[in-house]
Amino acid sequence: MEIVSYEEKYNDSLKELLTMSFPTVDVKKFEKASDGDIELLCVSNNLVVGYVVFNKIVDKVRNISYCYANYVCVHNDYRNQHIATKLLEKAFSICKDEGISYIELTTNPTRVEAHELYKKLGFEQRNTDVFRKEIL
Repeated sequence: MEIVSYEEKYNDSLKELLTMSFPTVDVKKFEKASDGDIELLCVSNNLVVGYVVFNKIVDKVRNISYCYANYVCVHNDYRNQHIATKLLEKAFSICKDEGISYIELTTNPTRVEAHELYKKLGFEQRNTDVFRKEIL
């Protein structure tokens, strides 16, 4: 297994992983992350078995950059092999090299194992509510 940056040749395998991991998301419209974002895959025998994307955000008021982690997932057959940890640690290293101030993420309350992983990796749960307004 290796951690690599997104390459188009893995697109079909990545769509399969995303469909398995996020069944309510329409991955037919999947596009590569924007330039400057951090998009990493864990690949085993040309199969994408793990994925994470960090979207970079510039806060012009505070004059800092931070990332928002999205779609952290691991193929069901490859769980408990530290793939998510390796993906996130690689992304953290890139963030540090690029002067990113901090990383945020949200997660479903039912994903208890993911919560434990995030805490183990140094994320702190914030006392906040997430609000959202649909536009389209």
